Amino acid sequence: MLKEQIFDKMNGFLTEGLHSLPEPCAIEDEFAEGKECCLLYEGIYQAERNLCERFGEDENEDVETILNSMEKITRILAMKMYEYGKNECMVRAANQ
Repeated sequence: MLKEQIFDKMNGFLTEGLHSLPEPCAIEDEFAEGKECCLLYEGIYQAERNLCERFGEDENEDVETILNSMEKITRILAMKMYEYGKNECMVRAANQ
């Protein structure tokens, strides 16, 4: 679906262009080097490494659960926001 492709492109998971978008619609990788999401993610990664070092572990299951759950929450919210925006556009178009 288009919304999943947009989400994946914005999160750096999709390297190819989106075929179903009109040409002037550019979707940026928000995790590209130097972008705000990239910098925030680097901070998260460093905090995770610091916690694991404090615990004397290479990985910590609780930290991984937190990160994976936050990623899932982000995806759910992004998909809902897409649908809300799409529905709003349809309502506005119908009222014109």
